[in-house]
Amino acid sequence: MIKYFTRNLRSERLVLKHLEPNKQNAKMIYDALKNENPDDYKYEPLMKMPKILPTSVADTLKMMQYHSESEKSDACVFYMFHDNQFIGVRKISFYKEANTLKLNTVWLVFAARKHGFATESYRVIEDVAFNKLKVNKIMRVNLVENKKSAKLAENTGLILDGISRQAVFMNGKYHDLMQWSKLYSDYMKEKNNQRK
Repeated sequence: MIKYFTRNLRSERLVLKHLEPNKQNAKMIYDALKNENPDDYKYEPLMKMPKILPTSVADTLKMMQYHSESEKSDACVFYMFHDNQFIGVRKISFYKEANTLKLNTVWLVFAARKHGFATESYRVIEDVAFNKLKVNKIMRVNLVENKKSAKLAENTGLILDGISRQAVFMNGKYHDLMQWSKLYSDYMKEKNNQRK
């Protein structure tokens, strides 16, 4: 795992935490998710999990263990908190050979959406990636029909590299993927323009 990302991270309103997959943490997350509408999570199967919303504390614990297993490679899962309440998950991975950080997924409980938390969590990770880890590139993908995800990419200054046609088979059909990136040089140009 990327050494710096083993720590909890903070922004003005958020704490991005690592949580042990145990029954107490699973119950806390399940309590936050048990009344959520599955239709609000329709794009999350891209995470390669059978379902995004757990149906019990035991199911939540399995989800957390799944995330924990992925951390044995160069991946990292943060559980996002606002005012000490769990509000979502952000998962990243690092490709050492390409010196690239990939934003794998971000999701928020319905009540936490439209408050800028996804953007804020991205800014924390971007700062660590470019300023502490000196990565060359941050990248992400989203389904073409996921307009909110595309808007988030645009709002954080990622550049559309292109569209990979029929790149994912999900829910019985093929989907096109938008591929986004921001280079270290893009980030520095952005910072210099903000200073002017």
